[in-house]
Amino acid sequence: MSGIFQQIESHTRKIFGNEPVCVHVGNVKDCDIKRHPTYPNFRAEAILAGVRSAPSSRLWESLTAMGRLCDLDGDDTWRLVVLDCITPCFRSLSSRIARDFRVEREEIRSAMVTTALEVWASTATGVPPRLVRDRMVKAAFEVAFQRGRTGSLEHMTDQIDALAPPEAPVVDRSLRASSIIDISRIRSAEVAEQIRGERLGALLHGLGCFDAVQGFHEDMRAGRRSGSVSPAVKASGLSRSRFSNSNLYYYASDLYPAFIGLREAAGVIGLPESTAYRLIRAGQFPLPVARAGRSYKVSVRALMQFTDIPDAIVHADDIENGARHARGAVQ
Repeated sequence: MSGIFQQIESHTRKIFGNEPVCVHVGNVKDCDIKRHPTYPNFRAEAILAGVRSAPSSRLWESLTAMGRLCDLDGDDTWRLVVLDCITPCFRSLSSRIARDFRVEREEIRSAMVTTALEVWASTATGVPPRLVRDRMVKAAFEVAFQRGRTGSLEHMTDQIDALAPPEAPVVDRSLRASSIIDISRIRSAEVAEQIRGERLGALLHGLGCFDAVQGFHEDMRAGRRSGSVSPAVKASGLSRSRFSNSNLYYYASDLYPAFIGLREAAGVIGLPESTAYRLIRAGQFPLPVARAGRSYKVSVRALMQFTDIPDAIVHADDIENGARHARGAVQ
């Protein structure tokens, strides 16, 4: 069986392959910076930057921010990337301790990874992103020496699945939407689902942006793009999937830009831009931020979650019906 370091590396390579990766906003197409390295080159650069000086590295600041953003969505992809870029500096130390103290090398390595993940979780708030990498490494080194000294053979898993936190249940925050009709009191999930979509469609029509939404729907129907709702969610709790195309579900946030500038995000949560910068430097900004060059960007989905703006799961048919009704009412 391959060791945990090999499993981490293999898993990340399987995700990214040899394609360009973007550590600024997560998606190469959405990034203002047009030159992106392949994952192997990115990994090599991150490892070198971490060894030289992670606290002053913009790359590691962005890498930590991407990990935090993915954590908000229950996605461990970039957290695994952080581990994949840290574990190479664990290799020689773990081998030396295993040899000198005559303990199992994989036990040492599993303990180091587990400890690094614990530090990752404990530094989610109150710690500047630039300091997270070094704290993970320091704690991992300390536990490796502790394991060596005690000679403990306590069993610790080395399966990659153990790295992912338990999946949180899907919570439909859209039930908080204000309306004359209280959706939470509607017993029929099918009716509530339809009303949510029609409300949003009417709102989008009123804002004068439904043409862009219609183009989004046309791309979905043609298979040129898809919504971000997972197949498991579609199959388990969405009523229209029983009689309409389940691939036409999407989150309302799919209609918005993935990221906005720090000034706009700070304005939404009521902070001056200068205060936002100061909080970022202190590791106390209430949202993860992604760095692109000299500027910061904030995930719109994370911002919606922080400000309790509902991110409803809607169906394209319902959105279009709502817009059609609104158009008829205006006429």
